[in-house]
Amino acid sequence: MTATALPPSTATPAAAVRDHRPSPSLRGLAVTAGGVLFAAGNALHPMEHSEAAHQAATWVAAHVTFGAGAVLVAAGAGALAARLAPSRVATIGLAVLWVGLVLIPVGSYTEAYVAPAMHSGFAAVEQATLWFSALAGTATLLGPLLVAVGALRSRLLPAPVAVSLLALPVGGVLAGALPVEGWGIIPGTVVFGLGIAAAGWLSRTAA
Repeated sequence: MTATALPPSTATPAAAVRDHRPSPSLRGLAVTAGGVLFAAGNALHPMEHSEAAHQAATWVAAHVTFGAGAVLVAAGAGALAARLAPSRVATIGLAVLWVGLVLIPVGSYTEAYVAPAMHSGFAAVEQATLWFSALAGTATLLGPLLVAVGALRSRLLPAPVAVSLLALPVGGVLAGALPVEGWGIIPGTVVFGLGIAAAGWLSRTAA
């Protein structure tokens, strides 16, 4: 008997599944826009939390703006993740920062609309949600620190951009030591916002 050649396969390759996710460029632009809004919102914030600050013309605008900025940075974090992937420290830091970013709007919008309505009674709300503030605060201070360390060690971002991310944890620490909390945290958040915006811009394309 002679072997009969089998006919060529008529199977067609599976159709490629279309990727509907935002492109790296779009995600990078989201981080850039979010960083700018985060910086602008914090620049509008009064230097301290007080009854007078609640009545300031920029009180609501500041909190709504930097809250929206945090959401945009979190939404586009995939672009940063791709750039920071070679560093485990930076990747962990980005994950920690992401947690802080998604929690920021909860606190910012509460301060924008609830605090002015409750006046001195808002202190009781803050006391009852101290665990939330501690979680959000720790994430937003520790995350940028780890991202900056990992990015510097592995040279994943230009040194000035990586160092600017440290402004947030440094400003947060100084806020408790300075006579006016805003002297530390506001410059820190503004510089961080501009730094993360630059990181997003650089992450529109592969490193």
